[in-house]
Amino acid sequence: MPSQLYTEPSSSSNPLRIGFDVSSATSRRPRGIASYIRALLPALESAAPWIEPVLFLRDERWFRKSAIADLLPGAERRWLLEPIKGRLGDLDVFHGLGTRLPRSARLPRSFTLHDLRGFDIGVGYDPRSGPRGNKRKRDTVGRADGIISLTEYGRDRMLEHFPELNREEIHVIGHGVDFERFHPREAQEQQVMLKRFGLNGPFFLQLGSFFPHKNLELSLKGFARSRALKEGYQLLFVGGGGSDVHRAKLRELALSLGLTGQIAWIDDLSPSALPITLSAARGLLMPSRYEGFGLPILEAMASGVPGICSDSSCLPEVADGIWDTCDPDDDAAFAEALDLLVFDDSEHSKKSAAGLERAQEFTWERCAERTARFLNLVAKEATVSKHDPLLPAR
Repeated sequence: MPSQLYTEPSSSSNPLRIGFDVSSATSRRPRGIASYIRALLPALESAAPWIEPVLFLRDERWFRKSAIADLLPGAERRWLLEPIKGRLGDLDVFHGLGTRLPRSARLPRSFTLHDLRGFDIGVGYDPRSGPRGNKRKRDTVGRADGIISLTEYGRDRMLEHFPELNREEIHVIGHGVDFERFHPREAQEQQVMLKRFGLNGPFFLQLGSFFPHKNLELSLKGFARSRALKEGYQLLFVGGGGSDVHRAKLRELALSLGLTGQIAWIDDLSPSALPITLSAARGLLMPSRYEGFGLPILEAMASGVPGICSDSSCLPEVADGIWDTCDPDDDAAFAEALDLLVFDDSEHSKKSAAGLERAQEFTWERCAERTARFLNLVAKEATVSKHDPLLPAR
């Protein structure tokens, strides 16, 4: 799919009918893929009125369709039940917003790749990753005429694991930031929110699930070594999830490091509380061993909050040299970077200003426009013969 064909239909063209698998949007957790779907599709409706969306819910998710009643309420809903196919023949493209595509369909198919965690770091760090999940991704890649990757790092990993792909088939389109929610806040607004959590002093925040690959251990060890701890700083973890066994290990580690009253654990925050809490943090900690995109980095930047991240996966690409990075096992370097944010106001202000500017490059409008052009290109370039079920998969 050559980039020079990256155009959109004229106003006189027929609408482009796109089927979107929005099954992940029924998740009870508002982050991750669910958040991506809920931000992208309304922006797409505004940016590309020449697209006519049809929303698909897969298998048992159909019975939770009330959860997406507010998502493009005027769009048609359909049930996709595999191996019995849903009605697809009137579509121009089917796009998976999660990592699933219909098994056999005589129309172009594409999908958004969110990560290759199961291929890159294995099942040990996330119980949802494993042979079954990897097979699903392989099947989806084999069915796709085009792929959206969130980062250049993700595209490079795709080509490493799937050398049969052409680089031109994978288009890099990053997330956007919801600037109505994530922006600098007044101190009074912040204090009202923080009193709810018993936070009465300065703090650092780590935002994300409590799975092993999120590497909360580095934040705990680095914080325990820092001067910030002695100055009365606290450390707040927000995200939840993870096994009971792993959560118990994290609490045991905190106890062994002498961190008891200085640590707070919150499984979840409401959509209104999260951005206010983030804006009040002295810094965001993101020591993950693996991320598909690392959206909290940009949300923190948009909130005027600097931070520290590991040098793993796509995080240095997203941080773009503005934040300090360190090895995911180097708690001494992590502590040093943390103290820099506490004791060097000039450096803190510099990183805050640079982050605000960086975040402006990532809007959902831009994401939607590029996604719309990508879908139009898939529709124009794909061939029907590729989808003949009698032909071997790619």
